[in-house]
Amino acid sequence: MRSVIVDSGFLIALFDERDPLHQRCRAFLRDYRGRFLTTESVLTETLALLSPEQQLRCLDWLADAAHVGLLAVDRAALDFRAVEKLARKYRDQPMDFADAALVLLAMRAGVKEILTADERDFAVYRIAGKTRFVDLLRKS
Repeated sequence: MRSVIVDSGFLIALFDERDPLHQRCRAFLRDYRGRFLTTESVLTETLALLSPEQQLRCLDWLADAAHVGLLAVDRAALDFRAVEKLARKYRDQPMDFADAALVLLAMRAGVKEILTADERDFAVYRIAGKTRFVDLLRKS
């Protein structure tokens, strides 16, 4: 099954009707056939930035997607040295914790496709030092 890495910007735009990417995210979701991969740090960041009503809709969607096997939340032990190494490498961005966790997830899962509103940073980040992310939200 095809998989895509999901960043908080995609989820926020999906549940915040005022977000400029809201319609694009909804359209992508309607047409995509595959599995979504993310991390707990991304979910924490997402829910912290949504209103209480948006949080409830997001949690409902996450529960449904996880229940039918369309969402996998990475719960592998995080290598904090690897996070630190990435943060140092991209300190001119700077890279936040959730982004570093996603880059590490992409490396472990062998997935280079991502859904993000953070086009600038993910255009710079590399998987295993050389492979670029493919931003499916910008391609759709």
